[in-house]
Amino acid sequence: MMSATKISYLLPICLLIVSQTSLGAEDRPTFTRDVAPILFHHCSSCHRPNEVGPFPLLTYADARKRGRQLADVTSRRVMPPWKPVKGHGEFQFDRSLTDEQIAVFRKWHEAGMPEGDPNDLPPLPKFPEGWHLGEPDLILKVAEPFRIPAEGDDLYVHFVLPTGLTEDKAFRAVQILPSNKKVAHHAVPILDVANGTASRLAAQNGGYYIRFGDPGFLPRGFLPGYAPGMSTHELPEDQPGILEKGLDVVLQMHYHPTGKVEYDQPQIGIYFTDRKPKRKPSVILMANNDIDIPAGEKHYRRTDSFRLPVDYEFRSIFAHMHMIGKQVRVWAELPDRSTRNLLLIDDWDYRWQDTYLYAQPFVLPRGTVIHAEFVWDNSEDHPRNPNTPPKRVRWGEGSTDEMSGIIMGGMPVQPRDEGRHWLAVLAHFLEIERKARAAKKLWEPVRP
Repeated sequence: MMSATKISYLLPICLLIVSQTSLGAEDRPTFTRDVAPILFHHCSSCHRPNEVGPFPLLTYADARKRGRQLADVTSRRVMPPWKPVKGHGEFQFDRSLTDEQIAVFRKWHEAGMPEGDPNDLPPLPKFPEGWHLGEPDLILKVAEPFRIPAEGDDLYVHFVLPTGLTEDKAFRAVQILPSNKKVAHHAVPILDVANGTASRLAAQNGGYYIRFGDPGFLPRGFLPGYAPGMSTHELPEDQPGILEKGLDVVLQMHYHPTGKVEYDQPQIGIYFTDRKPKRKPSVILMANNDIDIPAGEKHYRRTDSFRLPVDYEFRSIFAHMHMIGKQVRVWAELPDRSTRNLLLIDDWDYRWQDTYLYAQPFVLPRGTVIHAEFVWDNSEDHPRNPNTPPKRVRWGEGSTDEMSGIIMGGMPVQPRDEGRHWLAVLAHFLEIERKARAAKKLWEPVRP
């Protein structure tokens, strides 16, 4: 008769055999046939040497070492990082996994992580290096390597790069090239008037300034940004970008400490074209910074709305909150009372902010009202709340303060409407600032 000790010894082995044999042969994923294609398409652009991912995912040995972790983070949709909820806008470069792909990682781990037939292995992806489209026509380079400390909060560093252009120039592509991709989380080039607010802020600190969130001025526009693994794409032939004379490029770099001191000296490469744009890009800015969140509040809500003064073509959207953000939703209410969902992030993570490009540009008519809703969770249940126990949180620039923001990129349908649109955006921005200053005056006397 088998002893209890021997039974307890054999039980884990039996359970492993049962877990593997309970799957039919056709249901047992292998690395080469099932797992590798998903990793190569969705993960390896970041998880490879000298990129932002903390470990590579290029080989069977890489994946087997992380099998349990892959099943866990994909089932919780922590990785690959993609925050927009489906059905609230369709976007380019969608990194999210389908339910079927997520099941592959779970089943592969349960089956003992078999390697499979080497002949099933797809070729390793080829990732572009250096300047993707050849030598740019204009290169803007940060003057000195920037030091990223080993530990601490993420940094939003704004480098002010004068273009020196004496005339407007049309461009067909833009590429941002960090020198150290291990710490470069993402980047957004923002346009400001030469010697404007950004230049004055940077002059106080040797050519750059650190500001968590918005750049501190009303942007004149944006250039295409950077995220790990991105390829450089040329703009549509009928709609090249325009870089106006008299502007500075303010390169907002988001850095994530790696545990050791790092340095980065990013560059922006701009490819010009002789084609002339028919319309000038512009933005819609929305926010509500009348923010005063009590400690323990689980659902603190603020809203904003903007009525389109002209017919407007939408191309991109960017949302912003800080560490205790919970949810952001943007939708449109058209003059005929129909609605269109534009963005929903229901599990906000300040570490994964991105500019989302719509899969297809679309036009909303004059009179459409764009609505934005921001929700914060200042309770002890929030996994990213920096305060234990929770503390009262108000609007501010620091990472433990809060703010809100939506930037929508596009352009008026008719060139003659560009001035009217910009005046409406400016008036709305000034009203946002007025309300924030008024709210701050109410808080000042009660600051602890």
